[in-house]
Amino acid sequence: MKTLITCLIVFSFIACKNDTSSNKTTDVEKTETKQQNHNQSRDSVPVFSEEIQDYDKEKTKSIKRERLLKAQDDKSKLQELVISKEFYKEEDLYILDYKYPYLNENINKYYSVFNNVIKENYLNIEKTENQILEDKELLCDTLKTNRLREKRIIDYKIYNVNDKVLSVVLYKENYYSGMRYSTYLFDCINFDLNTHEFVYFNDLFKTGSEEAVFNVINNLIKEKINSGELYYDCWEISDGDFRAYKNNFVIDDDVVEFYFDDCVICPSYTGTYSVTIPITKIMHLLKKYNANPNVS
Repeated sequence: MKTLITCLIVFSFIACKNDTSSNKTTDVEKTETKQQNHNQSRDSVPVFSEEIQDYDKEKTKSIKRERLLKAQDDKSKLQELVISKEFYKEEDLYILDYKYPYLNENINKYYSVFNNVIKENYLNIEKTENQILEDKELLCDTLKTNRLREKRIIDYKIYNVNDKVLSVVLYKENYYSGMRYSTYLFDCINFDLNTHEFVYFNDLFKTGSEEAVFNVINNLIKEKINSGELYYDCWEISDGDFRAYKNNFVIDDDVVEFYFDDCVICPSYTGTYSVTIPITKIMHLLKKYNANPNVS
């Protein structure tokens, strides 16, 4: 009898030990599973990365720039009228690389009016060089070490409206020492080939149309922002900026396109450099379609 009781006690101890071991194994498995789930959950949380953000900005800036450079114009159709000229100068501290339009004065001597404006406003090389050197001096680097060579690049697109108005957008790409991105600046010139005069906002639009055109531009910007694609961080133009850039447009038979410098409506890394308005949206504001009939 004593032997039987002893055996029962031994069996009970072994059973308890096995159960405890089993429980410990289950607890370890549960702990490992929880740890794996935690790690998976942690891995699935998006982590902010400056490298990823910089890559995205470089990518969108590249797309924005390519759209500008690949835009079709009438350059190939105007080879007799418009001569493409170039100027290149390379120094230790800077590079100047200019491409600009020059009207053929053999066709009409009064085209010199256009050429003189190009020369005075964009080919003042000495003034540009002095500005660059002054900027360098502000860096207080008298040894001129560890400096990136600055670049000033000018190129252009040109359009011919009904063989009457020549419409030019000059885009200036500036690489400044110490800046992450290059910047773009724009100047637009509209020249009447018949009258040899320049065409401005008030020549194209009816008197008092500024507010209406300003609202059309902002509505188009809002549409682009709401569409999402490549227009994050952009904003509507201010009234002051519109007044400053209202003469910065090119025209053709279908659209009027207003150009704005970097950081006027979008930062340099995203968005657009211009706002294109279909003629059908502003026909009621254009003098061409609202001229008073002559009374005989």
